[in-house]
Amino acid sequence: IKHSPGGSRIVVRIIPSLQEITFSVSDGGPGIPAQFLSKVFDRFFKVPGSKASGTGLGLAISKEFIEAQGGEIWVKSEIGAGSVFGFNLPA
Repeated sequence: IKHSPGGSRIVVRIIPSLQEITFSVSDGGPGIPAQFLSKVFDRFFKVPGSKASGTGLGLAISKEFIEAQGGEIWVKSEIGAGSVFGFNLPA
């Protein structure tokens, strides 16, 4: 969300099923280059050239928390089209 231009659309989804609950947030930001997608959940990683402030710990901590609950966290992104961050938790 902090990487999205002001006034852009943010979509939050919650999809329950018998086995799991899926949460996702999509934005209209600049997107993340493909070569960095596998690193965004690493501690202290920041996409080179990003102007947003932060320590690079938020997604790493989120990943540890979600996995400790038996879930999975993921990201999908396309340059110029934005990103979708989501996670699944057992129901």
